[in-house]
Amino acid sequence: MLAYLGEPVSLRHILFETDGCLVRQSYSPRMMNTFLNLAGFGMAAWQPQSVREDEPFIYRTTTLPAFDRNLRGLAGKLEPTCAIAHVRGVTYGEQELVGGSNLHPFRFPGATVALAHNGHLRDFSRMRYDLVRHIRPELAERIEGTTDSEWIYALVLSHLDDPYGVPEAGELAEAAERALGVLREVRARLDIDTSSPVNLFITTGQALVATRFSFDYGWYPADDTMLETDLPYVSLWYTAGDSYGRHDGDTRMAGDRGVRSLLIASEPLTEDTSTWLEVPEYSMIMADRASDALALQMRDLDV
Repeated sequence: MLAYLGEPVSLRHILFETDGCLVRQSYSPRMMNTFLNLAGFGMAAWQPQSVREDEPFIYRTTTLPAFDRNLRGLAGKLEPTCAIAHVRGVTYGEQELVGGSNLHPFRFPGATVALAHNGHLRDFSRMRYDLVRHIRPELAERIEGTTDSEWIYALVLSHLDDPYGVPEAGELAEAAERALGVLREVRARLDIDTSSPVNLFITTGQALVATRFSFDYGWYPADDTMLETDLPYVSLWYTAGDSYGRHDGDTRMAGDRGVRSLLIASEPLTEDTSTWLEVPEYSMIMADRASDALALQMRDLDV
């Protein structure tokens, strides 16, 4: 998945045109190369000067984005100042459902907050109904799909003062941390201690929060089918600067006017990683618009 906040950026460039673009990561990831993301694509993009510019453009499809001419054409027309995009991967199994209701990012009608999740909560079927009492009833009623990610989204919204307000990055971060605390409590009560990654992207179009986190990292049952995939800590990278795009023939973050743009992705969008930094494990990166720049902060996650 990827998230962006800052100066207008070419959506087609970050989705399709770099050597490590998100669409390429769906079928040929470099860092999670044992796991393909072929179960759909979703995106929310906020573009100034559009109709109702505080509302994002939403696009979701269960088809492969590499062959989606509609997505490629639309991406060529959009230069958003904020975007969140996700390619979904699932393991093969009779219980797995590939459908529109399970595609990220999640954004309930009337809410300003959107969320995408990279990871999975082990034994989520055992956790689901213990979580209900921690989720506001009017939000629980809006859960349509079968994913743990949508429940995490509803849980984060439930820990905001106003689930339909426009929270700043600090409030989003507090809600995310409290939601992770609830998940930790429920897991402990049910004796669930298998490694479960929870990398989250949360945004309103004006603020952005990303977590790099895992519950009980390194603990697996002997016959675990996801061991090969989860053994490396789920990756997360970022690059920050003036503007992202083609500069002097190379794709990179450039400029000397301070931090005006932030791009976060599961893995760098370019083979050249010299302008990318790895988000530390068990940490959170936060960004808010502040006049003509971004207020950027990194903090530890102690959950």
